[in-house]
Amino acid sequence: MDEAMHPLTLMCVGLYGETLPNQDGAPVRVVIPWKYGFKSCKSIVKVRFVDKQPPTAWNESNSHEYGFYST
Repeated sequence: MDEAMHPLTLMCVGLYGETLPNQDGAPVRVVIPWKYGFKSCKSIVKVRFVDKQPPTAWNESNSHEYGFYST
């Protein structure tokens, strides 16, 4: 939520004046300019609020490389 509320974060629904295509994250994509592309979410299809951080594929496979909040 902290990164989603940052003033530089964008919610993208289009690209080059057209509706956002599926391969670019349709229907809605979050753009976080200071994150690497692989650390950013690609498409939003559902939002859930949970009380603790869920495990991710990246954290499970390479947790020694980068932390969840790394940039």
